Amino acid sequence: MRHVRIALLGCGTVGGGLVRLLEQSRARLASSHDVEFSLARVLVRDLARTREGVDRGLLTARADWAIPERCDVVVELVGGIEPARTLVRRALERGLPVVTANKALLARHGAELFAAAAARGVPLGFEGSVCGGVPVVRALRDGLAGDRIESVTGVLNGTCNVVMTLMDRDGATFEAALRAAQEAGFAEADPSLDIDGWDAAQKLVVLSALAFGEWTSVSDVRVRGIRGVTPERLAETRSRGRALRLVATAERHSGGLALAVEPRELPLDHPLAAVSMEQNAVLVYGDTVGELLFRGRGAGAGPTATAVLADLCEVVGARRLAGPRHERPAARALAPTSRARARPASRSRARSRSGRAALPRRGW
Repeated sequence: MRHVRIALLGCGTVGGGLVRLLEQSRARLASSHDVEFSLARVLVRDLARTREGVDRGLLTARADWAIPERCDVVVELVGGIEPARTLVRRALERGLPVVTANKALLARHGAELFAAAAARGVPLGFEGSVCGGVPVVRALRDGLAGDRIESVTGVLNGTCNVVMTLMDRDGATFEAALRAAQEAGFAEADPSLDIDGWDAAQKLVVLSALAFGEWTSVSDVRVRGIRGVTPERLAETRSRGRALRLVATAERHSGGLALAVEPRELPLDHPLAAVSMEQNAVLVYGDTVGELLFRGRGAGAGPTATAVLADLCEVVGARRLAGPRHERPAARALAPTSRARARPASRSRARSRSGRAALPRRGW
């Protein structure tokens, strides 16, 4: 049995969920993957807080102590840009595999980090950065590697989806629905990143890089959130046989890529119209495979921790089988030498390829 020591950077909602999942899955992982995970060190913001399942002697609030000499893999769940970027770079430069769920970090510095991973021949897992437990990253990276992807369209933000579901289903005001989402753990104390559309935009940049092999800037995404959505608008939209969702779209056009995040009306038979509460869904259109739908729980500690654990099993398995110079295909594909310039998506062009349903225009 292989014993793998984890430097866990961040033990908040997702980090705590991962700790619980590692304990719950211990016997199954030993049987199915011949691996046993243990914590080597845990970076936290507040040393006074008790973390269930974590030996207090492993805790540190010092970023420069976060990655001990004796560890095998780094899991970054602190969120944000710094100290996450510095710590991930440090781990990669030491030749350590990294798993992250940090879409903000990848959206801004993905090209740099994947280039660093490729240079050292170490894997960088990021399934948990988009859509929680929905394995769309792995599907785009590996399962659809032989197809030419033309568009990626999705409902990518669970907070917005919960708020809009409660407004639509219960007639709740925007403020009441947001409070309910916060009380249920589906929205942050400061939900601006979510409800203003920027969380979905960051995830869209990551999916676009996977689908098209080019990193774009979040500033190139046309973004409009849900602050202006009211129960009355939702009811009126439904009376016309349509549903309103915050939709993220990345499409390939002759002039480049077009990316947008905005509330859009969908026919009720559209695959994304039925996505409710904390669910996420991604509709991928490829030249060969046609239209594929990935759907599941995209918010909460459990789904994201599940994706992180899947990456952990993959990166340590790849390292064992291929040796220290193993290089993931994703690291090569997602490390272009320069960023692509995206064109903001136009209303007329952002549409489903099926022809069935055209579309009108966190703490650690």
